[in-house]
Amino acid sequence: MKRICIVAAVLLLCTGCGTAPKSIPAAVTTEPSTEAATFVSRPTEDPEKALTDAPTEAPTEAVPEETEPEETEPPEPTTEAPTAPYTAGLLHSVEEVALTDTDGEGTNYEFNYNGAMFEAVYTPDNWKIINSYRIEAQSDMVLICTALSNEHPIHSADMQGWRTPEDMAFEWEQHNLAFAMLGNDSPWKDSARDVDINPADQGKSLYELYQDRIQTQ
Repeated sequence: MKRICIVAAVLLLCTGCGTAPKSIPAAVTTEPSTEAATFVSRPTEDPEKALTDAPTEAPTEAVPEETEPEETEPPEPTTEAPTAPYTAGLLHSVEEVALTDTDGEGTNYEFNYNGAMFEAVYTPDNWKIINSYRIEAQSDMVLICTALSNEHPIHSADMQGWRTPEDMAFEWEQHNLAFAMLGNDSPWKDSARDVDINPADQGKSLYELYQDRIQTQ
């Protein structure tokens, strides 16, 4: 009995002192670990401040250097005759022109082209075709000029020979180009409307014909 009382007293004494029995693992402790203390003591960053402190400049892209365009010299003025656009011909022979002397005096003529009647007036060394601008096919011009030349040939510029249907057609083309380029208010529009084929204008380009008109003003 006495032994039992001694054991009970020892247990009571241990419970009263509040010390943990030696059998409790040392890993269980009331002090916070160093890592935990560090985590708790670290100040919490302000989210708004973090956004404010963040870099706001967007990454810039490399801009290619601008190169100045090369200067080009303006084209030099030319006196070459402009080329008329190609138009398919309707005639196949001189006979189709059917040139007719309407007054029987060798002055006033007419011919049929594409269903329309055209007038041609002859005076010494000159053929004038009324509304010649309406005929645009170069091959048809040559055939019509052949019919005119067969009726009344025109002297060449040197007055020693005769103009050919080809160079007569070339002069006709220059008149057509002038008619197309001139404005309706131009004083030369009417003269370009009707080609007049003569020795003086043989082989002349549109530019040369224009210069002649200026000098005669």
